[in-house]
Amino acid sequence: MNRFKKWFLSFVLTDRRQTPKENRKRVAQNLMMLTIVIFFVFIINFAVIIGTDSKFGVKLSELAKQVHQVEQLIPAKRGTIYDRNGVPIAEASTTYTVHAVIDKKHIDVDEKPLYVESKHFQAVADVFHDVLGIEKDYTISQLSQDGLVQVSFGVGGSNISYSNMRVITDALKEREIQGVHFTGSANRMYPNGAFASQFIGLAQQQENKDGSKSLIGTTGMEASLNSILAGQDGIVIYEKDRAGLPQLGTGQVKRQVKDGQDVYTTLSAPLQINLETAMDEFQSKANGVFASATLIHAKTGQILATTQRPSFNSDTKEGLDAEGFSWNNVLYQTNYEPGSTLKTITTASAIDAGVFDPNQAYFNNQIQIADAIIKDWDVNSGVSEGRYMTIANALPFSSNIGMTILQQKLEDARWLNYLEKFRFGLPARIGIGGEATGLLPADNIVTYAMSSFGQGISVTQLQMLRAFTAISNDGVMVQPQFIKRLYDPNTDTNRVATTEVMGNPVSKEATDQTLEYMVQVGTDPYFGTMFYPSAGGPLIRVNGYSIAVKSGTAEIANPDGGGYLTGENDYIHSVVAMLPAEDPEFIMYTTIQQPRERWSGLYWQNLINPILEEAMFIKDSLDTTDHSNETEVTAYKLPKLKGENPGDTADELRRHLLHPVILGNGNKISKVSAQEGTDLAPGHQILLLTNKFDTMPDLYGWTEENVKLFAEWTGIELEIKGTGRVVKQNQALGTTLSTVKKLTVTLGDD
Repeated sequence: MNRFKKWFLSFVLTDRRQTPKENRKRVAQNLMMLTIVIFFVFIINFAVIIGTDSKFGVKLSELAKQVHQVEQLIPAKRGTIYDRNGVPIAEASTTYTVHAVIDKKHIDVDEKPLYVESKHFQAVADVFHDVLGIEKDYTISQLSQDGLVQVSFGVGGSNISYSNMRVITDALKEREIQGVHFTGSANRMYPNGAFASQFIGLAQQQENKDGSKSLIGTTGMEASLNSILAGQDGIVIYEKDRAGLPQLGTGQVKRQVKDGQDVYTTLSAPLQINLETAMDEFQSKANGVFASATLIHAKTGQILATTQRPSFNSDTKEGLDAEGFSWNNVLYQTNYEPGSTLKTITTASAIDAGVFDPNQAYFNNQIQIADAIIKDWDVNSGVSEGRYMTIANALPFSSNIGMTILQQKLEDARWLNYLEKFRFGLPARIGIGGEATGLLPADNIVTYAMSSFGQGISVTQLQMLRAFTAISNDGVMVQPQFIKRLYDPNTDTNRVATTEVMGNPVSKEATDQTLEYMVQVGTDPYFGTMFYPSAGGPLIRVNGYSIAVKSGTAEIANPDGGGYLTGENDYIHSVVAMLPAEDPEFIMYTTIQQPRERWSGLYWQNLINPILEEAMFIKDSLDTTDHSNETEVTAYKLPKLKGENPGDTADELRRHLLHPVILGNGNKISKVSAQEGTDLAPGHQILLLTNKFDTMPDLYGWTEENVKLFAEWTGIELEIKGTGRVVKQNQALGTTLSTVKKLTVTLGDD
């Protein structure tokens, strides 16, 4: 600073003139030169601003817009989730957050308090506790804070329903308490409370970068279908006046608001409500670590009702803090060893392969495979030292030895091929996301043998239900579904689901005989494991109908590795029931893991029987027919799929009610049977070729067009017989493609 001062004085005093007039003239000349320099700097700077629209790297036009314009977000309405007949399951609503003014400066013109007075703290605490469950001490501590204008009351004071808001308002008004206020916000309402809660999931408010809030699906169906339900928020631009307020008539739509689509699920509200009630009674007696039950329509795969325990009330959130609660849905997110219910698959496979001799006799004491000794349940428990029986008795009696005999006759390679035909080891990819995969048995003869009776193989309940559809549907396996229809309110159009065929693992003859043996499980007084004299005969029964059933008791793999858990209750008990047995319309699959009370199979009656009875009673109102041609179809343009993950892509396509077929087990899609941007109708079958594809797939149900494209992709010579869809192929599933020179397929209507 001192150096600059010295320089300035030196500049001013140097070359001083003799007279003041001359000095003034010199100063004027210097000022004129300075003015000229400043003028040129201004002109150059102005030219740069005009030419580049920027200053110091900042876009000036954008800053001007911020000064003169304002953007207003127009929130989209989140779509409603309905049951199959239009009963709301999840819908848009307004919820409230409570806060209390505690600043004593807030008074009215008459100097009456507009804040919560200290003498009312206890009364406010009492009301909040009675209506919202907030601890009284917490309310009082919040109201007692100093230096604040207002206070809130945490999680308990948010997401308050309209009815509870009115109860609190009326209670405080009656007590003449001032200062308690509510702010409303868009939220999600679940009017049925505990209703397939983990399956439906939750949508919750999340704050955006601009400070606005949006409803976002965080779990279950709400999360997996979020892009369909959420829609797209609109944006309107307004000009602002000097005061910064929007000017009327200046609004321009920058982005059109697009409301979310409504989702009509396959669930039936009457069946779901009854299932929740029955499950409560069942769990109150058995008290399992986990319990679950799912009912599906056998012909279409539509999920009609599903629940689990522990669960929660989606409206009040009661149950989220329960012991053992998990957000995971045990229907599709949990791997487990299924136990004896898998014996239905073993039996059907052996019959289909022609190795099932019903008259073959054996003694069920034990059988040795390599270094492993396999015993039947009656010998293992000490009830019997063994008995003679035939292979025809093996399924009714749930004989491990009988199943092992069948697996040995099938041999390992063919048994593994049948498991692959039933698609074990592959997630169902129904569109809900987050599925567990399951695992095929490990590559050794003992595990292959054990998998025949449901140990040594890992599955999900959804995979089991998918496989059971083949047993109940003449050998034709269908894909489980949870979406019945999508409705777009923006265009007044629909997308309607159609039944998706997943293969034909076994013949009709095989399934007919398997169903007969399953009937004997509940009716044979000597060999039937679900014939209970104490229950008066069949444990699972609906008056007037024959029921095909199979129970299971599976050991639980030790999560720490090395064998199985050994506790008295360390089992997963399960039952599959198909009704009516002659031509099943419904499949119900139930499980309970590690019941904490002494287990009795009689408990199944309270859970299974009333639901099957109700299903048969209302079956005509379920409307499982295909209505895809009765409405204008919502457009769906196929996005870019090449290079994407095939599993995630299959999930996304099924959310839009398409039928994807994944070829191979690569991690990227290399070819697609439809062009990007093509408008695809619901039910369109689309091939996704992965970057690792070397074995023959199951072509059953494929369109002629896709068979021809498959032959083109692989270079295999193709012969087609008949018309329709594929019902037969001469090359078996799993055949190495490099050895296939010619493929012959038969088309038909089956």
